[in-house]
Amino acid sequence: MASPEDKVSAVFQLLENGSKQGYIGEDITQLEHALQAALQATQEAADNETVLAALLHDVGQFCPAKELRRMLVEDIGGGDLDVGAVGHEKLGAEYLRKVGFSDNVCDLVESHVVAKRYLTATDPEYYTGLSQASKLSLKFQGGPFTSDEAEAFERDPLFKQKVQLRKWDDASKVVGNSGRLEDIAGIVEAAKEPSYRSKQIYMWIYAKGATMFQDMLGLPKSLQQRLEKEYAIKYGRVVDNQLSADGTRKLLMQFNDDPRASVETVIIPEERRGTLCVSSQVGCSLTCRFCHTGTQRLYRNLTAPEIVGQYMTAAWMAKDLPRRENHQRAISNIVFMGQGEPLYNFRNVSAAISLLTDRQGIGLAPWRIVISTSGVAPLIPRIASELHVGLAVSLHSADNDTRSEIMPINRTYPLQELMHSCKEFARLAGPQNRRITFEYVMLDRVNDSDADARRLVDLIKALPAHVNLIPFNPWPGSVYRASSPARVAEFCTLICRLGIHASVRTPRGDDILAACGQLKSARGESGDSS
Repeated sequence: MASPEDKVSAVFQLLENGSKQGYIGEDITQLEHALQAALQATQEAADNETVLAALLHDVGQFCPAKELRRMLVEDIGGGDLDVGAVGHEKLGAEYLRKVGFSDNVCDLVESHVVAKRYLTATDPEYYTGLSQASKLSLKFQGGPFTSDEAEAFERDPLFKQKVQLRKWDDASKVVGNSGRLEDIAGIVEAAKEPSYRSKQIYMWIYAKGATMFQDMLGLPKSLQQRLEKEYAIKYGRVVDNQLSADGTRKLLMQFNDDPRASVETVIIPEERRGTLCVSSQVGCSLTCRFCHTGTQRLYRNLTAPEIVGQYMTAAWMAKDLPRRENHQRAISNIVFMGQGEPLYNFRNVSAAISLLTDRQGIGLAPWRIVISTSGVAPLIPRIASELHVGLAVSLHSADNDTRSEIMPINRTYPLQELMHSCKEFARLAGPQNRRITFEYVMLDRVNDSDADARRLVDLIKALPAHVNLIPFNPWPGSVYRASSPARVAEFCTLICRLGIHASVRTPRGDDILAACGQLKSARGESGDSS
């Protein structure tokens, strides 16, 4: 029997191997896939063995050493190392048995492909929700169960856990078809259509806002019918729509018909422009003490299509679609200031920005997009070098102790490290994006003294900086009070006098909990739901 230390060592070795390999047919690594599955199991209060099986369900894909793989295959009597009826699931289960994991963990790992065959046979909608790679692999895995096989599987003592593990596996392939032109080109190639069709479809979706393939004039009827049968264009479903007295509109959007996969998106109309505040995660892991979203546990990252879907939904409402040349957009700017930490979902946020700024499609200028981060220092320079969009930093204090108290992320990336990354951003950014906005929520007797203002100026004076002071917007259960309007004005005046540009943000949508720091995935109980 392996010792607990040996088991832990084996798990970390497997995860390290997984971090180096891509996930078959998906735009994520094995490690990302495994962690997503384990996170979902944890959030659904699964027992420890089921969580462990979710984490290690694909270990057969990256078991260490070819010799060990060969030996294991000989032990289980199979010679096929490909994904299939005898493949990675059996290989992984046998390896875990040799390491010393429990029979339940090994049984769950061995059955996650079998559960896919069961669900395909018993749930008519299950197959359509699979990623393209998962659909292709099904035929090598034995295809759907017969009715007798399904009935036998339902008598398994771990039946419910096995089915749930399969669903977590499917939901943890977060990118799949990300809606990029390259993805559409692959679909067109598989349909044996000319390559130029992919650009036609892409422009119909993103520039014209088509949501039905049958509306895409110029496509052959046969291709339209095939696309309608195999794919769907979904932005997400608006399940709540609230209108503030000041014209701000808050949408509660749900994805994949999963009530837990819901986020809030805010449309803020202004005289000469309109701003859309988008979310990047369902919930948040950062627990900033002044932020309502921080009270909602992280459920999952949003995919690139789900992020872009927030814009597409708002653009339809604002009559910005179909896109028209030389037309002033009602929604001209996008800020990643909704739910979640964008840099903890860098891959999908990056893919979303690529779609939002592609001139063949949506065509927003990069300088009209701003990413707001709580301070994930290592990734900040990449906002300039790879994404070419603007940067806002949720600073809220220039004192390490205070910032660590109200923003626990500061314990991981303290101010010195954060400022170094900001300097790198400014060095790498283009002239339109160099200026960094430092967001600063004004909390009564926490961070609003004259000494706090001077510390703030000393901290950022070497940077091309603008300070945006945010009156604290209360929310149910919040422990802080807002600084008085007079104190906010005095604080702003002092910063300006010391040589830093500063302004006070006007709260928008606070009557429907749509203002800064108030967002949380929930149906509204106030405002006009029109």
